[in-house]
Amino acid sequence: MTKRLNSAIVLAIAGLLALTGCSTIAVKAADIPDAPARGGILQYGTDIQPVAGGIDPYTSQAFSGMNFWVQIYEPLLTRDDRGNIQPGLAAKWEQLDATTYRFHLRENAKFSNGAPLRAEDVEYSLETMAASGNLQARLLTEFESATVIDDHTVDAHLSGPSGTFLGVVSDAGTGSIVNKDWYSSASKEQRQRTAMGTGPFQLTGWQDNVVLELRRNEHYWDPTLPHLDGIDFRIFPDEQSRLAALRQGSVDAIWLGDEQLAEQVQGEGFEIGHNAATRSLNLFIDSTGGPTADTRIRQAISKAMDREKIALLASYGYGKIGGIVPVGDPAAIAHPEDLPNYAHDPEGARALLEKADAVGTKVTITYPSDASFSRDVALYEVMKEQLRAVGIELVLNPLPWADTLSKYISGNFKGIIAIPGVARADASAYFSGFLAPNAPANTTGAHGKKATALWQKLNTTVAPAKRKEVLQQLENEVADQVLNLVPYVVTQRQELWSPRLQGYVPDPYSFRINLKKGWLVP
Repeated sequence: MTKRLNSAIVLAIAGLLALTGCSTIAVKAADIPDAPARGGILQYGTDIQPVAGGIDPYTSQAFSGMNFWVQIYEPLLTRDDRGNIQPGLAAKWEQLDATTYRFHLRENAKFSNGAPLRAEDVEYSLETMAASGNLQARLLTEFESATVIDDHTVDAHLSGPSGTFLGVVSDAGTGSIVNKDWYSSASKEQRQRTAMGTGPFQLTGWQDNVVLELRRNEHYWDPTLPHLDGIDFRIFPDEQSRLAALRQGSVDAIWLGDEQLAEQVQGEGFEIGHNAATRSLNLFIDSTGGPTADTRIRQAISKAMDREKIALLASYGYGKIGGIVPVGDPAAIAHPEDLPNYAHDPEGARALLEKADAVGTKVTITYPSDASFSRDVALYEVMKEQLRAVGIELVLNPLPWADTLSKYISGNFKGIIAIPGVARADASAYFSGFLAPNAPANTTGAHGKKATALWQKLNTTVAPAKRKEVLQQLENEVADQVLNLVPYVVTQRQELWSPRLQGYVPDPYSFRINLKKGWLVP
């Protein structure tokens, strides 16, 4: 869908083209070296800068921060594209007993200031994660403490078996290891706007809503990486602007949410990579007050939604039916379409409303209005029509993303609030925001007691088969009580890049973590 560019965006593009040139770089196969070339600054067009906690990995919960700081910070372990745990900052690890893990750190790992990674940095990081009150803390419920064995060995002690611990410490978005001396002495503002990590790049500049400048970490533990001298993440909230910049050659790569728009470049010589279907549009519900405190009204809303039509109309045919764990995650349940209240049942919805004497009820939905979230706007209009057909008036309340996210994180919202989801460290993490007892965004009240107990059981269940069973029970309970709504699931992003960028493959977690392996044709 073509959008008219406002004057500010046009001027921004014009300025960028003047600085970087305005002709698409033609790269012939014969021009591409046999081996990766070192050097060059990759220009990457992105949608939004970090908000709500910036790039502090223990404060921010926003994907907009994660997909930047993964270039700077690293976790103890990593995951391959199939979800298998691999070495990270820990070259190897072992489980000493049911509640103790030992990590052996890379002896050549250093922070971007040249300081060596020490076991006390890991000890501090794990204990800070667990005390943060953030997503990590809600998954590290069994974590008790860490103990330094020597400079390069650290033990993690749990109070009991944990099904989530290794997921947290192997996830690039949640398991970041920080420098104890720097992090403990930096102010809250400094942690959100500056960083010191062991990753392939370091942050050297940040112009609000214009560009975040990353440059090579000369102390990176892998001497073969990164190939690039740096990355400039240039901010284009409007997707058409991003695509225009790629076509003009002022950026080398972009990502888009709109799959239709991405398909337009097929045949133009650009590479297209699709992320996994992990972007659930979660509709969090206040079950503690107002009309949505009535289970019958929440169930009527869910039954009124024709998810197949929503996937066809609101997501232009690209959407899939999914549960709380998105279908692109290997841990997702097999048949989310069979969950309670998922089948389109307008007659059943009307009967519930009549029983509750709630025909004509007004329910407010708050959602982000920024250009970078424009792909979701059609959903709210389709939902409004579907709910009106059964006797519910959906009141649309668009707000800037920063305000929407703030309301969600604090739990200060009424009715429904829409928050796009991302791939998480563990299946349990998809539920923690609205079920963890200490989470401000937990607005389930008494209706969520059984689901919370199941979520806690999932956290402490280790055996894979048993975890699947508990997850299915949890998905059923959340859908039955309608504690959260998922209209559809789509791919997180589509990445497009010119032939000038070589050696890059998108990761299924949508972190752009493999940019450290990319290189530019000279």
